Amino acid sequence: MDRGIARFSDGLTDYKPIWPVIEDDFYAEEKFQFKSEGAEGGEKWPELSAEYAGWKEVRYPGKPILQRTGDLVASLTSGTDPNAVRVRERKTLTLGSKVSYAIYHQSPAPRKVLPRRPEIMLTEQFKRGTMRHLHMYLVQIATQSGFRRGLRPLEVSGIMARAGWGKSVPSWARRV
Repeated sequence: MDRGIARFSDGLTDYKPIWPVIEDDFYAEEKFQFKSEGAEGGEKWPELSAEYAGWKEVRYPGKPILQRTGDLVASLTSGTDPNAVRVRERKTLTLGSKVSYAIYHQSPAPRKVLPRRPEIMLTEQFKRGTMRHLHMYLVQIATQSGFRRGLRPLEVSGIMARAGWGKSVPSWARRV
């Protein structure tokens, strides 16, 4: 069955209808990542140095780690932010930030001054959710194309939800 699905998915030419659903999941994931200061993704960000924490508290009181100006968090939690990177292509979706210092915090490269504080750390739950969306989309396309008969996408989603793969039906499946 996996080979059959793989062959079918190789022939699929456009995933754009499901990108908005995956984007929504990504932005929600990033909100948790910033709120938890990295713990959501499994790598709690190191505390600020005492010297910098004091400087920051005077100039930017109450601002959490990686949120001094708000540019980075805004760019990674909203696709409409001017600094957000959102490129939807037929088979790829690219999400990220145009904020110049974002790559420095994300990079695993050796460093001498600032510690690594990766703002994008996708959880297993996010990865499973993405695979669930892709699977449901493939089932929908297969059914619509006459490739498969039987359960409709909404029925498949109900079975998947009962099996622990998710609690709701994505909006792209409800529209069809």
